[in-house]
Amino acid sequence: MKKLTKTQIFTIIACIGYIIWEITVQVWEKSLPPSDPVIRVDLLLIFPILAILIIISLVQFIKSQKK
Repeated sequence: MKKLTKTQIFTIIACIGYIIWEITVQVWEKSLPPSDPVIRVDLLLIFPILAILIIISLVQFIKSQKK
C-alpha cells in the first residue's frame, strides 16, 4: 500500500467534517418548531465539492495501484 496523497488526506478530513456538520444540523433542526421549514441550501455547495474530491482521490488511488 502506497502513502496517501495530500488530496486524499484532505478528502478524508472533508468527509469527516461533513459528518460533523450534518450531525450538528440534525441537532439544530430538532430544536426548531415543527411548522418551521428547513431548506438545506448548504448541500448545494457541499455535495459537489465532496463528489469532486472523492472522484479525484479514487482516480489517484487507482493509478497508484497500477504502478
